[in-house]
Parts: sequence; structure tokens; C-alpha cells
Amino acid sequence: MVRRRKTTNITDIKGTGVVDYKVVWRVFECYRPGCDQINKISEDQIDEWSKNANTIQVICSKCGYPNDINVIERAARWKYCRVCEWLQPLENFHRHKPTSASFRSGRQLECKTCKNQRINPKLNPLRTSDQHREASQHRRLYNIVSGDSGKIDSQVIFKKFEGKCFYCDKELEYKKRGKKDWALDHTLPAKLFWSINTNNATLLCNDCNNLKHDKWPSEVYKNKEKLKKLSVLTGYTLELISGEPELNPDAIKKILANVDKFIEDWIGYPDEIKKIRDLILQMTGIDIYEKAKQIPEFIK
Repeated sequence: MVRRRKTTNITDIKGTGVVDYKVVWRVFECYRPGCDQINKISEDQIDEWSKNANTIQVICSKCGYPNDINVIERAARWKYCRVCEWLQPLENFHRHKPTSASFRSGRQLECKTCKNQRINPKLNPLRTSDQHREASQHRRLYNIVSGDSGKIDSQVIFKKFEGKCFYCDKELEYKKRGKKDWALDHTLPAKLFWSINTNNATLLCNDCNNLKHDKWPSEVYKNKEKLKKLSVLTGYTLELISGEPELNPDAIKKILANVDKFIEDWIGYPDEIKKIRDLILQMTGIDIYEKAKQIPEFIK
């Protein structure tokens, strides 16, 4: 594995320091009927109260209703972005190996939008050739699992979408080389093992591609008519793209057919193997390790 470069303050992009981006918050609407106030409590505070055997309640800041632990336990987990300092759901942050300090949320410090639009453009030119090669290998792993067919005819896709961003309708300029103002989106996320090809790709402008990144269509295109049109253009059923995120069943079937070979092929990337195993277990209840004859200790 290539050693990760140090990135502390290398971009000089940071927030004001007013918010604590290390804390995970439980965010919920007041449970009292008729009150729509949004409240929050940090998981650090919950842990502190639990240690001292105190009653865990959050008094609504609007109506004074005492929301108890039953409400709080069902609340969504949010955190602040280190750059834009917006409080957002954890799903808006890329995953990161949990630590006892900055990454105890198991997510990166910057939200996906800040990471893609502000951090990566400055960091990527600083990457070594080995780091670029390793990132390419990671993408290749997911491409192989998803069944990506490789070559894509961008001109066909451009014509199908009439040269416009599917999300915002911005007119786009077709280029084969040089800096482009458009991108071809995995209509269904690559991280869930869905492929991209000439038939199922979505044409987006760069800004909308960053917005859509890693999200399921129903999480981005709220308009039912938009989803219907996307179904026609990409060939995915309306039921699939308008529903909840799901893993590509064909990809899961491929892994389960020979888990030992999957592990052997990608043993040089143990973290990715573990991520894929955890993702499949979380979303399907299937533990691929149970289908393997032998599991090395360092990927357990």
C-alpha cells in the first residue's frame, strides 16, 4: 500500500474554527404534536449523562417539551463540515476509518461537496504517480465487481441528452479532449456496485455531478416526472430508481460465487475488501466471509 501523504493544512482551506467538527449530533423534530422545532444533542453529552446515570432529556427550545431517550435514540446522526461549517447528515460525508479523535464519527472532516469542489482540486495535483495508480486500482476493483464494460461512447450519450445537464438543463459543450464542463454520471452509484455504460449513463454538468455524487436518483431528483424521464433515458425501471438505494444483485451474486478468488485477487487492498464485506452485510444481511474457506486475520 502507498503511504498516505500528510494533508494537514496543505490547502489552507478551513472554516472559522467556531464549530466543533469532531462532534456527532443527534438531530430530531420535537415530539410534541403541533411543534415543528428541530432540536439537537451531542453524543458526547449523551455519553456523559449515561455515565452519571442521569435522565437523558432534551427540552425543546421552542415549546419546552421534554423529549426523552426514546426519541433521541431514533434521531439521525449529523455533524458539522470543517470547511463550510454546515450541520449535515453523516451520509453527506465520505467514510473514514474511525479514531478516538477527529474521525470518531467514521466520516471525513469535510462534506462531500467541499471535498469535491474545494479540497480535491488542490490536493489531486500534489499526488504522486504511485498514489494515482493506487486510486486507479481502487476504481478498477469496483468497476470489475459492478461489471463495467469499459469503453463508453460519450457522443452518443451527449446526443441522447440533447447536450444538456439532466439536472439543471444547462447547455453543455461537447469535447473529446481538454477541460470539459460536463461529466458522465453513474446513474446508480458505483459504490453500490452499479455499472456505467453508454446505455445507462447520465449527462450532468460538473457542479451537478458533484451534487449527485454517490447518491441514489430518488435522493436527488425529487420530481416524479424527472425520474420517469431518467428511466426512459437510462433503461432502469422507474420502480428501481425511485425507490431506496440498493446493491446491484448481479454483483453480489458474482462475489458470492467465489469469495476466495475475490479475496485473493484483491488481497493487496485489505481495507477495500473489508468495506465491501461490511457494505454487503449492512444492506443485505449476507456475510461474504461465511462463504470463504479461509479469512486472513488482517482483513477480519
